[in-house]
Amino acid sequence: MSANLPPSFKPIAHYIKIANENASRDPVIYYWSLVCMALGSAFSPIASFNESSWRRLQKTILVEKESIERRDSLRDSIDNPDPESMEVHLKSEEIAAEIQQKTVNCDELRAKIAAINAKILIGKRKTAEIDEKLAKKREDEGKLERKVEQYEKVNGENSERKTKEKRVISIMIRLLSCRKLALIEEIFAIFKLKIDGGPASSRLAPRNCNCQVIDSIRGIHLPQLSYIFNHPEAQTYSALQNTIHLFDAICRILNFAPKYSTESLMTLLKSTWKKRADREKFVDSMIALGKNISQLREACGIPTMATDRTLGTLEEWHRFVIQKKTVFERPIQSVFSPANLMIDMNIIGKNQLK
Repeated sequence: MSANLPPSFKPIAHYIKIANENASRDPVIYYWSLVCMALGSAFSPIASFNESSWRRLQKTILVEKESIERRDSLRDSIDNPDPESMEVHLKSEEIAAEIQQKTVNCDELRAKIAAINAKILIGKRKTAEIDEKLAKKREDEGKLERKVEQYEKVNGENSERKTKEKRVISIMIRLLSCRKLALIEEIFAIFKLKIDGGPASSRLAPRNCNCQVIDSIRGIHLPQLSYIFNHPEAQTYSALQNTIHLFDAICRILNFAPKYSTESLMTLLKSTWKKRADREKFVDSMIALGKNISQLREACGIPTMATDRTLGTLEEWHRFVIQKKTVFERPIQSVFSPANLMIDMNIIGKNQLK
């Protein structure tokens, strides 16, 4: 309190304090303290004490009194706490704790927001990279589309060229097939195959011939495999040799490679079959020739039923080729296949070439 007093009141500061302390306790002490303050120390008058000083003194005394009353009330509240005040105090502490917790949560949220902002920044960078890649991809797609358009254009031109070339090849195949058929006709006319379905009563057959049919080539009878050794050696050898020559000419015309070459068949033949080994070689040569003819028929889509009639199966193949009769599907459009003899000679349209 003495710090708040003017310098002129320093001598009576002690009396002011005593007056404030005994204002409600002892009126007598309070009165004499005021008198001492009024009269000054040792009852000496204060030269500068006037009415304004007196008012300030009263104001200071009131302030000091209020401070003392507040102090006393605080002491009473501490010594004898009020339930309502305690509840308010507890609530204030709870609110303070909540505020502190909220502050901590806010700090955590700020940290999370900062992390999210960092992730957003990274995401924006990645998005920019992805946008750049997408732009490059669109550019590449544009290039690919232009290339595809060029390729489609080239493909269309190639398709037209292919159609024309295919039509030309088809025509050439038909011309080649026609030429092959003409050559085969000439070959068969040269070798003069004659297939007789009657009994063995022809004058071409020998006396001891047991064949059911008389098949001849250039007027020479080629017997069936079962009755081959009941015939003269020279005539039978000549007939088989002519048959091998005929088949070799057909293979050369058709560019056909049989399983058993004609050279190997000719080497097996002997002019006589007096020895058993020679007879076996003759039979092997005739069997191999029959297998070659069956192979040629299969290549043309024609099955083989009877294998003991060499000339009969060969002549039947020739007849089916002329008549365009086939059982199995074969690549008739191929130049290298004997089946192209079965192709239709009519020129097909563009739509059928696709």
